[in-house]
Amino acid sequence: MAKRIFRQNLLGMAGALLAALVLGLILSACLQQKNLRAEALYKADILASNLADAMIANDMRQLQSLLLNATNTPDMQTANVYDKNGQPLLAWTAQGQLIKTSGVPAATLLRHHDVNFHAGNFTANSPVLSGTTLIGQVQLQLSTWPWYQHILLFLLIAGFLSIFITALAAYWLTNKQLRSMQPIMELSVMAEKVATLGDYSLRAPQDPEHELGSLNMHFNLMLARMEAWENDMQSEAKERREADSRLAILNNHDSLTKLPNRHYFHRLLSNCLEDAVANNEMAALMFIDLDHFKRLSESFGYDAGDLILATMANRLCGVLRSTDTLCRVDGDEFAAIMPNVGSVEVVQHLAERLVQAINQPMTLRGQQILLSASIGIACCPLHAKEQRLFLHHADIALKAAKTSGRNTWRLYSNDLPKTSHAVQLSI
Repeated sequence: MAKRIFRQNLLGMAGALLAALVLGLILSACLQQKNLRAEALYKADILASNLADAMIANDMRQLQSLLLNATNTPDMQTANVYDKNGQPLLAWTAQGQLIKTSGVPAATLLRHHDVNFHAGNFTANSPVLSGTTLIGQVQLQLSTWPWYQHILLFLLIAGFLSIFITALAAYWLTNKQLRSMQPIMELSVMAEKVATLGDYSLRAPQDPEHELGSLNMHFNLMLARMEAWENDMQSEAKERREADSRLAILNNHDSLTKLPNRHYFHRLLSNCLEDAVANNEMAALMFIDLDHFKRLSESFGYDAGDLILATMANRLCGVLRSTDTLCRVDGDEFAAIMPNVGSVEVVQHLAERLVQAINQPMTLRGQQILLSASIGIACCPLHAKEQRLFLHHADIALKAAKTSGRNTWRLYSNDLPKTSHAVQLSI
C-alpha cells in the first residue's frame, strides 16, 4: 500500500511539475528567441552603419575588412552585402573566407529591419542608409544552435531539479499520509485476514488515545456480531444438512432392511444399463423372491416376518460383490443390480451361492426353520437393452423359477413362458 500511495503522489506531483516545466520551457524559449533576434538585428545594424561610408567611397578593401571583423563570431553562418540595386557586393561563409558573389542570388532591398526565424537558422536584414538614401543592404544568417543549446540546458537543469523535488516531496507526503492512515491500514490488514481465513473471532488492536480508536472498537463490535451470526448460520446449516440426509435416506432406503428402495432401484438400474451399453459390458439383474413368506409371516407374526426380511437381506449382501447393489423392491422381493459381471457363468455362480445362503437354517421363536427363494435373472445386453423390457425378462425368469418347484434360479431365455407378475416395477 505504501508503494501505491508513493506512486500516486509521485505521479500527481510529476504531472504538476511537468506542466510547469513545459510552461517554463515555452516562456524561456520565447524569451531566448527574442534575445537572439534582437542580437542578430543589432549586429546587422552595426555592420550596416559601419559599411555606409565605405560603400559611398566604393572602398572594397575597407568593406572586406569591416565584413570580416563583423563576422568573427561562432554562430555566424553567412553574411552578404548588397548594393543599391540589390546585387551582391560581398559574400562571406562560415569557413571564414569571402566567396564569389556570382552564386549569391539578388535581394529585394528593404527600408526597414527584418528578421526571419527558421528551424536551423535565422536571417537578419538591415538597410544601409546614407542619410535617408538607401544605398545597400546587409544580410546576416546566424545559427539557431545557441537557441537549442539554451533549451537543452534548461531541460537538463529544470528536469533534474524537478525529479529531485518531485521524489523528495512525494516521499515526504507519503510518510505523512501513512502516519495518518496507520490505524486504517491496520484495520485493512485485519479485514483481509478475516476475509482470507474466514475467522470472525479475530480482533483489531484498540488504542483509546488515538483519534481513530473508536473506529477499531466499532470494527471489533461488528466482527463479534458477524461471529455470532456465522455460528447461528453454521448451526442452522448443520441441522438442515442432517435433516436433508435423514430425508434422503427415508426417500431412497427401506426403513426395515436399510437397503435402497424401489425408487432408488429404478435410478440405479437406469444408470447401470446406460453404462453397460456405452462401455460394451455385461450387466445382470436378479429378482429374488422368498418362497412362502406370507404363510410364515402369518404363522409366526409380522414381527417375525420383519426379522426374516432383515436376516435374508444380510445374507444376500454377504454373498454379493462389493460392486453389486441389493434393493428391496416389494414386501418379500429383493432385486440385485450387478454391473460388469464379465460373463453369464459368473452370474449363475452367484445365483447358486445366493440360493445356498438363503437355505441356511434360521431359529425363529425357538423353532428352527428352513427358508428358500426363487431367483430370476436377465442380462444386458444379452437379453435386453431397454429398461422396461429388461425388467420384464427378469420377471419372466423369476416366474419360471417358481413354476419349476421354487428354491432355484432361472436365467431368461426365449424358451421360457412369456408371463409376468411384476411388470409394474418398470412403471
